[in-house]
Amino acid sequence: MTKKLFLIVALIFPLALFAKEFTFEEGKHFSRIKTEKSEKPQVTEFFSYYCPHCYNFEMIAQRLNKELPAGTFVKSHVNFLNGIDPKTQSLLSVGYLVAKQAGKASEASDAIFSFIHRNRGSFATIGDVRRLFVLNDIVTEEKFDQLAGSMAIAAQEQYMVEQQKRFSELRALTGVPTFIVNDIYRIELTSIKSYDELKALVDYLLEK
Repeated sequence: MTKKLFLIVALIFPLALFAKEFTFEEGKHFSRIKTEKSEKPQVTEFFSYYCPHCYNFEMIAQRLNKELPAGTFVKSHVNFLNGIDPKTQSLLSVGYLVAKQAGKASEASDAIFSFIHRNRGSFATIGDVRRLFVLNDIVTEEKFDQLAGSMAIAAQEQYMVEQQKRFSELRALTGVPTFIVNDIYRIELTSIKSYDELKALVDYLLEK
């Protein structure tokens, strides 16, 4: 079992029940990023639908999203995974943003992850993404085309690319999944032993 897979299993199924009191150390549980703090509290998950660890981590990400104040948790899809055309990866960034705009982000993520990792499916065009969304009752064809072709979605997808580049250049984003809090703290996931510890660390960094 790889370290990342062990971490995911441990986070979903804590191995022990004990008092939920944690202490955190910079350099061990989190790292400081040399950039400016975000204007508002924010937890960003950089992820890829093509990443098997992100697929296994999705349950944790969705739970964290539900337990944080509305608007705090942000998912940012990357396009830098080796072996896959960046343009193909960006199709799924657009798909995620369309679903988010339609209020169906979680449903879309479940459908895309399942299609890739369980059904061994692939995407070649934006039409392939549209087809999956229609089959899973996420949005209609008309709604998908309307949103996917909008300036707003194009701007949001470009922002994802810019954020990916920014944190990569800061050496904070070297793989996925990566969680960054308030733009200045990267969570060191390999140091986390349970979901409760992850949530406590996120809360600690949001207030730090």
